[in-house]
Amino acid sequence: MRLQRATYLVVLLTALVYILYICQSFLIPMALAFLIWDVIRGLRDFFSRIKFVKDKFPIWLLNTISFGAIFLVLSILSNLIINGINQLTLDLPQYEANVTHINALILEKYNFDALEKIGNYTGNFEFTSLIQPIFNGLSAVLADGFMITLYCIFILLEESIFRKKIRLIFKNEKDFVRMNGMLNEIDTLFTEYLSLKTMVSLLTGFLSYIVLLVLGVHSPILWAILIFLLNYIPSIGSLIATTFPAIFAMLQFGDLSSGIWVLVSVGTIQLVVGNFIEPKIMGNSLNISPLVVLVALIVWGAIWGIVGMLLSVPITVMMIIIMAQFENTKSLAILLSATGELKTPN
Repeated sequence: MRLQRATYLVVLLTALVYILYICQSFLIPMALAFLIWDVIRGLRDFFSRIKFVKDKFPIWLLNTISFGAIFLVLSILSNLIINGINQLTLDLPQYEANVTHINALILEKYNFDALEKIGNYTGNFEFTSLIQPIFNGLSAVLADGFMITLYCIFILLEESIFRKKIRLIFKNEKDFVRMNGMLNEIDTLFTEYLSLKTMVSLLTGFLSYIVLLVLGVHSPILWAILIFLLNYIPSIGSLIATTFPAIFAMLQFGDLSSGIWVLVSVGTIQLVVGNFIEPKIMGNSLNISPLVVLVALIVWGAIWGIVGMLLSVPITVMMIIIMAQFENTKSLAILLSATGELKTPN
């Protein structure tokens, strides 16, 4: 019997992963729409704390203002990224010349031809290949922009009657309280994680911008924005965010020391913020094992790419909360948690 149940579970998980992968073109915009909706709701709640706004502005107007503010910020960020990439593209001839210079220094000092070794693995390597994935990613987001906006509008329309539907589905008071408690816990943890992570990422991006500006690195705003965005990806995000500007600083100035300075400076910011400030602010409210965070990052990254990496932590936390409500899956929730103690809504 247990073997049969385990087989059903494996088949179900395999089918679920397959569906998530095949339908990613529809599900990723929806996931991003839910993310933006949560930010809209947070802004709306913030505005509602102002007595004048709460008394004079209806909900639909607050939603519209919050919606417009978010998309204005996203448009500004997109333009800054595109301008930064265009500037890097113009500087590519200088970078390619400096690559030859750096390779000559390495060959002279260490008798090691780095370009030849890299060429053995990558073939005819061009620096445009570093820029192209960023262009492709931006194009994909812009192409999904209409679908994300459409999903956001329908989610906002559904929000007003969703709780009423839950009440009609769960007519038993105990079941309703349990479901409502689970939804409230997911909502609270997700909103708290998103807001605190945004604060930490903003701090990291701002400090990195100051350092890169002082060191004279090209396009410091671009790197600061990328550091801010990549900081949402657990573990490897900060590593990538530190490595990229260090590599381009080395290519810009034509010597290894410039890249090392950027690597040490930005890396120190990531180390201090990630290991001291962030844990102090966020604590262990998410109750998720660090090993599970890493595994979730790999799994969701394989299914949904960068978006999956960005959402891996909140999605996994939601799974733990949901599994904790049912006896058949509670043991799995305990394994995925950080302490083994689960908070079950009454």
